[in-house]
Amino acid sequence: MTEIPHNGLRIQRHRGPLLQIARYVLAGVTLFTVTGLWLFRGPLFHRNFHTVIPNEVYRSSQLSPEALERRIRELSLRSVINLRTNEKTRSWFKGEREVTEVHGVDLHLIRLSVFMPPRKTLQQLVHLLNTARRPLLLHCERGVERSGIASAVAVLLSGGNIAEARKQFGLTYGFVPLICQPDLLKVLDDYGQWLAVRGWSHTPERFCRWVDNDYVSYFYRARLEPLDVPASIVRGIGVLMHFRATNTSPQPWRLRSDRNWGVHLGAKVRLFEPNAREEFELRGGFRDLTVAPGESVVLEIEIPATLESGRYKFFVDLVDERVKWFSDMGSEPITFELRVEDLERRIKNRQKGHL
Repeated sequence: MTEIPHNGLRIQRHRGPLLQIARYVLAGVTLFTVTGLWLFRGPLFHRNFHTVIPNEVYRSSQLSPEALERRIRELSLRSVINLRTNEKTRSWFKGEREVTEVHGVDLHLIRLSVFMPPRKTLQQLVHLLNTARRPLLLHCERGVERSGIASAVAVLLSGGNIAEARKQFGLTYGFVPLICQPDLLKVLDDYGQWLAVRGWSHTPERFCRWVDNDYVSYFYRARLEPLDVPASIVRGIGVLMHFRATNTSPQPWRLRSDRNWGVHLGAKVRLFEPNAREEFELRGGFRDLTVAPGESVVLEIEIPATLESGRYKFFVDLVDERVKWFSDMGSEPITFELRVEDLERRIKNRQKGHL
């Protein structure tokens, strides 16, 4: 309470509650700021550099050539695993390559994104972490999501459990839930579910087995079976082919009748000639349908009547329109050859076969 003289009178003003609220707000902002600076001291002031496994594995954001050279000398680094790109014309890459070459450090490249990687990419990461010379440094651009999953895999391969691996996606490394892309954490979630279904605990051997045989990126895995694929057709006559597609992923497929969205049956087609480079695509299986894990659906795709005579190679797969082909993520497509013949030649060939 404050007394203020006014025309010989003393007026009392009660500012206690407002002042108290202001003090609480100021204290809260100060605490939040100090806590944030403490939690993010690595990303903000130290190039997000951290130890994953003492004397063996480290992680960081993209280091300057000078900072990388200093870390090589301090830690006797023998390998650097770059998780960003293989764009060798970029200035940051040139600087990194020059420093590693001067110091005899192995530079490995794996292109990861903030989304679940294809199986082959995850296998490549596991192989490098098992074989690269140590001590090694893992890095991406900011040292957050991609460095996080690579560091988590390193923890699993060293015998650490899933809970310890998940700590590589902590606030200390700049990973903020609801702001950072969380998809890479699904790799750990799916592996944990795989273990739980079998009643197993984690071992490095079981993790490698899961990566090689059972890891699926999102819903991108299918088993395709041809039901009526001809070896040859007559030019000028369209033909429908049918395939049975079984969902072998842990998530449902969502087929759509809209040609621009959803999952469809697709084919990449190329004329089977040494100098033929043009490739075109076909689409089929347009329907609104959800296919649960373990379920199958028969889908059709039409060979157009406009194909010229010749021998063609077909690459049949499921495709998530405007996103990716299933085979890009490790699913097995179907490939076969098909001959398009003129009617007269086909009749002559059959007549010769009866002679």
